[in-house]
Amino acid sequence: MPRLFALIFFMLFALSYLPAQDDESMSSLTPSGTYAERRIERRDFDEKKWETLKDGIDYGRPKPKKEEAKKEEAPQKKQEEAPEESLGISSFFKVLALLIVVGLLVFLIVKLAGGDNPFGPKNTKLKPAVSASELEKIEENLHEAELEDPIRRAIAAGDYPMAVRLYYLSVLKELAVRNHIRWKRDKTNGAYLRELAGSNLYPTVQAVTLAFERVWYGKVELTKQDFEQLELKLKKAVATVSTT
Repeated sequence: MPRLFALIFFMLFALSYLPAQDDESMSSLTPSGTYAERRIERRDFDEKKWETLKDGIDYGRPKPKKEEAKKEEAPQKKQEEAPEESLGISSFFKVLALLIVVGLLVFLIVKLAGGDNPFGPKNTKLKPAVSASELEKIEENLHEAELEDPIRRAIAAGDYPMAVRLYYLSVLKELAVRNHIRWKRDKTNGAYLRELAGSNLYPTVQAVTLAFERVWYGKVELTKQDFEQLELKLKKAVATVSTT
């Protein structure tokens, strides 16, 4: 509050001082009596002197001021800076293009080192020789299912787990046809073995069941040689069950 009162007082003081100052300045401009009564002396115009004084004076366009000169120089500076800016932009794109090329080279080297051919056809998943729907139809009507052709196609495609499963279904089919077991799709392998308890076929079916479960559920990888050895045992089991 004291500062506010002081500011108001200062403003009022300044306003009261301004008129007084104007009066004094006006009075100073009033001609004194001595100057008003002074006699004016007449002088003639000297043309020769005027010619010498105006010689060398340029009446053309006045020289621009500093600010106008700066404005005229500014476009020239921009024109000089423009090439530098264009050079900077072009160098940026050159560096960017170089980085892209280096990245592509690294990508190709990594792909080729990993055995992939980026320019070759993409590896697509081959259609299975025996589809899930076909396998489902076989299991639904096992008594009348024909299994030789699906087994042949699975072996030709290198799908050894599917071939083992089809061989195992062949064993169960022969057991069901001869009434050694009662085939149901939802029954477990253990249930079939319990039905064969005390039968001469039990050891053969048990060995085939263990081999099937190791390959199908245990995901044991089979080479072509491994499968050929196992196939001999599977064929022998099918022949044994079909003749008993």
